[in-house]
Amino acid sequence: MKKLEDIPKKNIFEVPEGYFDRLPGVIQARVAKPEVAPWFWSPVVKFALPLVVVAVGLFWFVNRSNQSIEQQLAGIQTEQLIAYLEDSDLNVEELTESVTWSDTDLEELEEKVYSSFDIADEELDLLMQEFIETENF
Repeated sequence: MKKLEDIPKKNIFEVPEGYFDRLPGVIQARVAKPEVAPWFWSPVVKFALPLVVVAVGLFWFVNRSNQSIEQQLAGIQTEQLIAYLEDSDLNVEELTESVTWSDTDLEELEEKVYSSFDIADEELDLLMQEFIETENF
């Protein structure tokens, strides 16, 4: 049996010049994965996300403020409304000039006012007679 030392040593492989100088860069290029940004941070999403947030905020604000006047007034307590009107410098003439009433609005108001009275017809006739006598029509 032959020994390893008895085998002649021949260099059958040739290495290109500068191969080992370039080898670390080639290995790193093959091993290193390119950094990929997450899908949610793409340039389109990066600029669109703030716009979507602003749009949703505006939508919420506009829908919240589109309550009917009746709903807004229902949310105000009577004591707060009275205190506001007492503190303001508004008088009846200014209020009536700034409001335009339609015929249906006036009829509804009249109906609400008169339906709140709990008075019999006889008492109403007596009050009217009293009023007429005191005013001297």
